[in-house]
Amino acid sequence: MKSSSVSVVFTSVCSVLLAWLVFPVLASGAEFQIGAAAVDITPNKAVALWGQFGLRLSAKPDTPLTANVVALQSGEARTTFVSLDLLQLPEVFVQAIREAVAKKDASIDVQTIVLTATHTHTAPVLVPGTPGIPVNDQTMSVEETIAFLADKISEGIVAAWKNVAPGKMSYGLDRNSVGFGRRAVYANGTAQMYGNTNRPDFVNLEGMDDDDVGSIFFYDQQDNLKAIAINVACPAQVVEGQSAVNADFWLPVRENLKARYGEAIVVLGWGAAAGDISPRPILHRAANARMRTLRGINEMQEFARRIDLSVSQTLDAVQKEKSADPILKHVAVTLQLPLNKITEAQYQQALAEYNKVMAQVEQDPACAARVAFMARDWHHGVVKRYEQLQQNPDATYPVEIHVVRLGDLVVCSNPFELFCEYGIRIKARSKATQTFILQMSGFGSYLPTERAQAAGSYSAIPQSNIIGPAGGQMLVDKTAAIIDQLWK
Repeated sequence: MKSSSVSVVFTSVCSVLLAWLVFPVLASGAEFQIGAAAVDITPNKAVALWGQFGLRLSAKPDTPLTANVVALQSGEARTTFVSLDLLQLPEVFVQAIREAVAKKDASIDVQTIVLTATHTHTAPVLVPGTPGIPVNDQTMSVEETIAFLADKISEGIVAAWKNVAPGKMSYGLDRNSVGFGRRAVYANGTAQMYGNTNRPDFVNLEGMDDDDVGSIFFYDQQDNLKAIAINVACPAQVVEGQSAVNADFWLPVRENLKARYGEAIVVLGWGAAAGDISPRPILHRAANARMRTLRGINEMQEFARRIDLSVSQTLDAVQKEKSADPILKHVAVTLQLPLNKITEAQYQQALAEYNKVMAQVEQDPACAARVAFMARDWHHGVVKRYEQLQQNPDATYPVEIHVVRLGDLVVCSNPFELFCEYGIRIKARSKATQTFILQMSGFGSYLPTERAQAAGSYSAIPQSNIIGPAGGQMLVDKTAAIIDQLWK
């Protein structure tokens, strides 16, 4: 990301290769220390919500939002994992958090903080300058929201580092259906997100499912469970269209696990590569609804049930194999990924749509809030990128990723709504016993596959993405290369 001056920053292939010489290599045997904290980050005033095209205002939250933090240290190596009940993390917001942490505790290495969003669509807008948000004493502006959240999140990070103490970890894998492919493919080769499957020309669901439920368990020296990090290939968007702040299914997940293992445990929700996946299956809807009715639970509780089952069964198996001295290595890299290309036809279509929307705003200023995203960030983004590529066909965008080795597992972050197939490619090439993929560590643009881009529809059209398949493969290659070096 643009604001990143990370522990090891590379902006070219050559510098990446040279950097292997300066990686912080740690042998096992150093004392492993763990800190954990959870803080409430629910806005204390009304906020505009993010995740739909139209403006929504949340006057009163349905549920709290939380920041969940695990701080790790082994010798000189440090890592901070932070899971946030938010939609995505714009660069200005990431920088605000790092600056707030630095002011509160200068000893914390802010460049090794790995921030991720659960991608709940009922969280505050974090893009400064978003039009249509009321200006009054009862509603937070975007700038106020960023300052408020950065202050709360930094408090949680500092608290986690203040309680670091010697501990242990274990990890494991289970399989359960949490996320489902959401792009239906038809006989003519086109695709549609949430498309109708009950039609004669339906062929298949486009992408891959990833049913991995990965868990990392952190304990104190007395083997008491301190924190759990859970990785599932599914964004938190069961209640995405509602108009109140809501943490979505990660809240009942935490409630179930706290009821099982104690209120003090901290639960991090990590979304794996799932740009083409959602918690709402487009197949077997009636059968799933029937089973929820028979169980007497709602959709969020159903996902919490599945995740709780997988996590608890994994813990039963892996707690016999705890490590008190896992290797800890953290590499942070800024990649320059090529901008996704825009054709002349795509440019002309986007320009026409943009002009149409702006004409609508001129005729009816009251509709500005409803169409603001469409005008500024949707069609106009394509126009601007086309013009940029006309001036520089090799234009790139800086993307921050983190790769963390923790014993025999590896955690890899990226800022995208990354299509599932890219995560599978990284896992397949990883030298780690188990690989955790963390999406939504930044600005959150979709990153579709070549197959999806050819089929079209939302999530795979130019309006939906900044980086395309060429950049996606580069992300896979660079991540796999870093993992290779971490295992040398």
